[in-house]
Amino acid sequence: MKKPHKVMAGPRDGEVRCLNCFARFRPLPVGTERATCPNCGMEWRISWPYPRTAKIRGPVWEKFPK
Repeated sequence: MKKPHKVMAGPRDGEVRCLNCFARFRPLPVGTERATCPNCGMEWRISWPYPRTAKIRGPVWEKFPK
């Protein structure tokens, strides 16, 4: 029996898409809780629901532009 949720494996594994400029980037090191987009400089809160799958949870409000 196959698992209902397949974790993606491939060249984009572990990447997220910035919700400000839509550029893809890889939050490093794996397991980090905050990451900054190298394209636009926005800082995001990151969660890791699976060991190699990153997800943006929202902006870091202290650094959010007013």
